[in-house]
Amino acid sequence: MLRETGRSNPLVVVFTALCCGIFLWLRDIPSLGFCSVILVCLLSPQRIVHAVIGLILGIVSAWLAPSWVSFDEGLYQIEGVLYSSEYSKGTHRMVLENVMVDGKKVRGHAQLSVYQDIADIAPGSVVSTVAKLRTQMGYGNFGEFDYKLYLMTKGIVMTGVVSRPNALTIKRYMKPSGLRYAVNTSLSQLARPDAEVLKAMLTGDTSGITDSIQDCFNALGISHLIAISGLNMTIVILIGYTTVFCLLRIIPPLSLRLDTPRIAQLCGIIGVIIYTIFVGPNIPTLRAAIMACCVILGLFLLRKPHILESLAIAGILILIKWPYSLYSASFLLTFAAVLGIIATIQKGAAFPKWIHAIIIPIVVAVFTMPILIYLFGFISWRGIIANIIMVPFFSLTIMPLGTAGLIIFPISHTVALFLFSLADDAIGLLMLTSHTFGSLIAVPRSSIYWVYSCYAGLIIAFFAAKSAWRDVCLAALCITVVFIPIIEHRFVVASPLCFDFINVGQGDSILLTKGPHAVLIDAGPGQAGFDMGRYIVAPHLLNRGIGSLDLVIITHMHPDHVGGIPYILERFPVREVWLNASQIDNPNFQEVMRVSKERSIDMKSVCLGDSFYLGNMNLEVLGPLAQFDAPKGKLDQNMQSVVVLAGDDNMKGLFMGDADMFGELIIAHLRKNIRPDVLKVAHHGGMKSCLDPFLDEIRPKIAVISCGRNNVYGDPSLQTVMRLEKRGIKTYRTDQHGEIIITSLSTGFNVKLGYLPADNY
Repeated sequence: MLRETGRSNPLVVVFTALCCGIFLWLRDIPSLGFCSVILVCLLSPQRIVHAVIGLILGIVSAWLAPSWVSFDEGLYQIEGVLYSSEYSKGTHRMVLENVMVDGKKVRGHAQLSVYQDIADIAPGSVVSTVAKLRTQMGYGNFGEFDYKLYLMTKGIVMTGVVSRPNALTIKRYMKPSGLRYAVNTSLSQLARPDAEVLKAMLTGDTSGITDSIQDCFNALGISHLIAISGLNMTIVILIGYTTVFCLLRIIPPLSLRLDTPRIAQLCGIIGVIIYTIFVGPNIPTLRAAIMACCVILGLFLLRKPHILESLAIAGILILIKWPYSLYSASFLLTFAAVLGIIATIQKGAAFPKWIHAIIIPIVVAVFTMPILIYLFGFISWRGIIANIIMVPFFSLTIMPLGTAGLIIFPISHTVALFLFSLADDAIGLLMLTSHTFGSLIAVPRSSIYWVYSCYAGLIIAFFAAKSAWRDVCLAALCITVVFIPIIEHRFVVASPLCFDFINVGQGDSILLTKGPHAVLIDAGPGQAGFDMGRYIVAPHLLNRGIGSLDLVIITHMHPDHVGGIPYILERFPVREVWLNASQIDNPNFQEVMRVSKERSIDMKSVCLGDSFYLGNMNLEVLGPLAQFDAPKGKLDQNMQSVVVLAGDDNMKGLFMGDADMFGELIIAHLRKNIRPDVLKVAHHGGMKSCLDPFLDEIRPKIAVISCGRNNVYGDPSLQTVMRLEKRGIKTYRTDQHGEIIITSLSTGFNVKLGYLPADNY
């Protein structure tokens, strides 16, 4: 079906085979299967050699790529040359190359988080420090984001922390200088956050792009404007071409003796190369630069440019250098978007240009949608319309003003700053529009096979020759794309009662599900720089096929329980929120109130006697004893935690929040026949948890302790663990077992662990 595409575009065959080779070496079976199918469809007898070359290149590049370096956790002497340095999200991160660890050479880069004040230093400086190296284990939640793989897409093979005062020394100091540094310094004088967005758009400096800025652009489906992309390169080419063409034309002796168009094209290529060096070698920039150079070079050589071949060349060069880029969201989204543009150009060659301007954003949105759903889970349905309006606005105002400012900056800082300020105002208008009209919708994550079915269908629909086989394959793929989510939803609806203890480190987050109903108890910490609600709990809900919540319970207002809740309330439809008290002077309560008011979510202070029924799953509140408000003064948050008994006829769970000691004694003296099968141990298993009278009264079969690995509090307490062991209560811990899923079965319980305790040691 795709043989004609393979015959006319040999480098596409090489690129596809290269991907097969990388996936083969990494033993990624689903991805290998998808690429192999596409490769077989592209193959013809004259392209077998190209496929073999690509396969060998893929295997060799993956074999030569630096792999993750494992060290026992501890302090090591590290020395290296600074590759990049940025202060982002509350932490100074340094990436070193030519790394030496205790005098031994390490292949790849090292990322160090520095918790001390250091002077601005430029790449090329030599840094020496004593750092504590980290073992990247993840949290042990099923389907969680693979942070180690994400680092490897950037060439980083080890991470560490520099926390000791004055532990970092600079052996060779290089002061930041150059045009990029000067431009970024000048842009910092403008109003934020607009200036941070302009920095990212013009110079590629994304250190100031906070989560709120990213959310703002995501809500309107225009986050691609932040990255250096083909749009930037096109404008650079147009400026270079037009400037040189006009200069040569107004000088008659030169215009008569020189081939003006070809010289202007050559200057366009030079402009792209200079701009790429200026912003730095990241994947979107390199892809756009390589493609632009290939297209302009084809025109320069008086040949018809092959855009698909140009995309393949860019992919081949990037993957040979960075094979793990195949797992990078940036790589996948940029290539999917460009593939959509190429498909539109090929299929709509006869259409007028103004129709292309309308169709291209729609097709690009279709081509990138499966990746966005699979990787991020939140999409903007208004993004298609927004792109039709905002991309021309960006192209005709922000980028020309910003690029003109870059060109004029070495000549006149004042004029350049004026142009930057105009672009800054335009970005402010862009962000205001996003705040007003933008919205994100939670889409439960489907399987990787659904993603590959989508792309197989798109490739065949746009690039395959018309035939009976093409129609049959398209029909089969359309059925597959429709029925995979339906089947997955049916499995969710038919699922039994499940207690899912999500590992959020030193905090609590528990998901209760039965059939289509879902209840979330707490959402872990939400400290600056790493919001568990954003990065752990929300993706986990989408992985479990949950797009809305019937009830969110905030046991109490301590940050390790309520910190991630605001993000969950912002992103998911929620029927009702339970909490322990109204606390006007509590900032966590104020944030929950703000989001609940904006989203029109009902809030309720609960106490003993309140209940909630979701089908056959019942929730009964056992604490606090009475409903009260605490507008002023101190409140014993732990003792007044919301305590919930939840379950059905087959399994019950008692979820204690942080209600240890007196909270437990109150529950023990309620004179209720509680008898839970599963106990969520109070206060992370601290010394005052699981007192003897409490355990003797409730007699659970299973106990779960939610705590962080190597936490500073020493949780869980040895005395608490011994009291549980003494009674033969099977105990699981999130610090040792990762995520803990307890499912109700007709014959008992099924316990599924994120990883075995031995994996920790």
